[in-house]
Amino acid sequence: MLTQILPGFRELRTPMATGVLWLLSLWVALGDRIPSPARATGFTARVYELAGQIGKPGVGAAILFTAYVLGSVVTIPANQLLREPTPGLWEPSILLPEPWPVVQGRPVLVQHRSAATAAGYPAFANTRLLTRQAWADLQAHVSANPLVAWLESHRTDRHRDVAERILLRYVLDELDQLGTRLHAQSSTLYDDRDRLMAEADLRVNIGAGISILAASLSVRVSAFFVLASGLTILFVLMGVARARQANDVIVQALVIGEISSTALTEAESAVEVLSGATQND
Repeated sequence: MLTQILPGFRELRTPMATGVLWLLSLWVALGDRIPSPARATGFTARVYELAGQIGKPGVGAAILFTAYVLGSVVTIPANQLLREPTPGLWEPSILLPEPWPVVQGRPVLVQHRSAATAAGYPAFANTRLLTRQAWADLQAHVSANPLVAWLESHRTDRHRDVAERILLRYVLDELDQLGTRLHAQSSTLYDDRDRLMAEADLRVNIGAGISILAASLSVRVSAFFVLASGLTILFVLMGVARARQANDVIVQALVIGEISSTALTEAESAVEVLSGATQND
């Protein structure tokens, strides 16, 4: 039963903690503008009347519900801090010395998207989502794909490098889908990934909430509260580290064959067609 309760609690605690910090910040910034019960009129007086009728437990429940709703709106996924902006398209025929392989009238890797340009052609890598070790393991896994070997034999090293970078980009874009597949394949590994990502989201959003609270306190109470922004940096860094570890679980599951990548599977299937076309020629 505990294993069933924990995932729900993980989903609840981040928006709840975030909402409480934001409500506290609003109270610090605007609390003195709220009239006391003796001076309240109109709608504010009716709110005080309702609070008196439902009692302190009811008021506490209402505040927690409001905190949850507010936190759900302002919560920032930790992984979002690690992702790069959507890259632009590039034209392989301009940058590569030989034609890119085509299957049934379409390029083998259809969406050629680049993050930057390196060595005269696009760099499709994004290492911020993973730790160095997981990134190295993923690179080794992708380099073993049959399409990469086929390009090395039938095209150029440049084609092989570009294919590796495209496939790496595709796998990184698939991380969320791979996480869903991991849920279906291995509940143990998925629980590890879910726990780490929940901790990442919690730390990142607590850090953001502390920054808002520190700003409110620095304006309303003392400028020394600005120093609390150091806690923001600490919490965000810890959250980002946990997010990378969560992504590493998915990558390691892919490397050991627990789950499969659509991009890598399609690339492997394309090799069969390309090899058949080469033999016919």
